[in-house]
Amino acid sequence: MDPRPHHDAPTEAVVTPFPAARAVPHRSDSAAPPPEGVPPQGAPPEGAAPEGVTPAHATSSTPDAGPPPDHDRDRRGKSLRAVLREHPAWSVAAVVLIAFNLRPAITSVAPLLGAIRADLGLSGFATSVLTMAPVVCLGLFAPAAPPLVRRLGVEAVLLASLLGIVAGTVLRGFGVLPLFAGTIVIGASMSLLGVLAPVVVKRDFPHRIGPMMGLYTMTIGFGAAVSTATAVPLMAALGGSWQQALLVWGLSALLAGMVFIPQLFRRERVGGRARTHRKGLMRDPLAWQVTGYMALVSSLAYSVFAWGPTMVAARGLDPAAAGVMVSISYVAQMAGGFLAPMLAVRTRDQRPMAVLMVLMGLAGLTGYIFAPVGWLTGVSIVLGIGQGGAFGVALSLIVMRAGDQQVATQLSGLSQSVGYAVCGVLGPLMVGTIHDAAGWHAVAVYHLVLSVAALVAGLGAGRPKTIRLPG
Repeated sequence: MDPRPHHDAPTEAVVTPFPAARAVPHRSDSAAPPPEGVPPQGAPPEGAAPEGVTPAHATSSTPDAGPPPDHDRDRRGKSLRAVLREHPAWSVAAVVLIAFNLRPAITSVAPLLGAIRADLGLSGFATSVLTMAPVVCLGLFAPAAPPLVRRLGVEAVLLASLLGIVAGTVLRGFGVLPLFAGTIVIGASMSLLGVLAPVVVKRDFPHRIGPMMGLYTMTIGFGAAVSTATAVPLMAALGGSWQQALLVWGLSALLAGMVFIPQLFRRERVGGRARTHRKGLMRDPLAWQVTGYMALVSSLAYSVFAWGPTMVAARGLDPAAAGVMVSISYVAQMAGGFLAPMLAVRTRDQRPMAVLMVLMGLAGLTGYIFAPVGWLTGVSIVLGIGQGGAFGVALSLIVMRAGDQQVATQLSGLSQSVGYAVCGVLGPLMVGTIHDAAGWHAVAVYHLVLSVAALVAGLGAGRPKTIRLPG
């Protein structure tokens, strides 16, 4: 069975703000030349006005005729600005900029938790809720993406989401309640970005899903690595202000949003059949196995995003060194996230890759707690490859298990909404609660339990089967 998603079923027409290429109208002069002495079809009669000059009595050409004689000239004379707006590089830029801004506003918080708690007097439980909130929002707000896109268009929702990250980072610096409110705004905005990024990939790169999903996952890891490694140095450079250190990543989202502004003036509406929601996905075991794998590997990853620097600092490293050590794992995520999806799409059975990535992630998490301090750099690399690869495989399974694009859209919504809502509780909140109650050794046991559950889900989701829904 071909593991790639089928596209034989009719799908809904979509807004195409970043077209990969524009179709060139059919030209009658592309056919073989007519016999000598016979004027070509659509050619002006003898005595007609010269090319490019339209007489007053002229009528529009018939449907069978070629385009107006000056059509090519107009196309060649198109402004450089228009050519640049239509270039497929916009689609690549959209994917890269979305991916880069999907983590820093969250991952930059973990290295600064000590300063934030001391400044605002947060309890351990409040800190756990703070780290959990954006992850839960990724799931809670995911269902809002499709109706917003139908009403506003993809590029408008992308721009609004990036500006939402900007607003959230500004809001977080004004006290305890604004800190939590801004975190929720950031989580909601990232939720919409996360749902729409695969849509852009599937729409604009239908035959390059593996490389583009690899690029997407790799850039996510890069953004997380940069934000984690620079959080403490930025705070020191900015006079010890954690508020200003977090605000830097609002500027990153603002710059990304500026890239999408030109797209608001060239939105294309393509008519087509309205979406019909297919029933039965919630009763399909394979759909829940894909969702479970996404939820469990995300839980393990977000526990590192939230508590990784604190976990490493408990081994005796200072906060800056702990942030750098965890950022090494994020750099390694770039390699795992890029290679694992590309390798996974080349095979019919994704179970070996799904299992391998989970086992590498478990080895890294266990090493953070028990391995000698001198081994932590190697442990970070193993952890990053495992977690980045597992996340890339989880995203690829959404596409490969779906029988057509419509099923893929529904499966993506299910796995991301349920998956992220669950992982916010199972990851940052539970890790923080267990640590406060019993310490890091108990957290290591909890990581083992989550990893075994992820292995079970991966063995089910990785089978070469396809979800097909009636309708």
